[in-house]
Amino acid sequence: MAEASVDVVSILYDYFKEESENHQREDGVFWVTDLVSCPLKREYELRFPELGLAQLFKPNLVQGTLVHLGLESLLKEKLEETGARVFVEPEGQIEVRPLDFLQSDDRKYTVKGRIDLIAVYHAVRIGFEIKTARADLSLPHAHHLDQVKIYNTIFQLDSSYLVYVTPDRITQYEVRDKMGLDEIARRIGERKAPRYDWECQYCPYAVLCPRKVARNRR
Repeated sequence: MAEASVDVVSILYDYFKEESENHQREDGVFWVTDLVSCPLKREYELRFPELGLAQLFKPNLVQGTLVHLGLESLLKEKLEETGARVFVEPEGQIEVRPLDFLQSDDRKYTVKGRIDLIAVYHAVRIGFEIKTARADLSLPHAHHLDQVKIYNTIFQLDSSYLVYVTPDRITQYEVRDKMGLDEIARRIGERKAPRYDWECQYCPYAVLCPRKVARNRR
């Protein structure tokens, strides 16, 4: 009987590479994550894509994605047992005009996002966004709350649950607020960089960014 050989590392690498290739940047399109992080990061990702590829196989990011996949599968199974229709990582989008549209041309921007899960009970739509973190300090994080508020708007959700899995705690926060289109449009044009002073510590483009803020890691 011939020995079976399975290269798990290559399987994982190919998976993450394919996921990256399936989410290429488009002109005039902003991702939800762009609106809750440093605006320069999007610009550098377009100009220096090779630097972003270096993050593709960082072990902590791989671990976080595997937690996502496992919890998504478990939640889907359990929520469907309660009679819900469940959608895993659905993609949604909205169109937003710039705030200065009265003085400009008829431009529109598209904002795209993927929430981890949506469960539909008759007319009630509930979202689930899963986050992993190295510690449970300062939960919930402001940028995660803003991200979920945008999802609530894009997917017309009644509420969402922001679920954290950390080495110290597993917890959830219900988010009912939606982010208004004016605020979404403002964030598209915002130039404050970085948006949060801790971002630079985790940014692959910090090695060339003139706006880098040096500080201790969170």
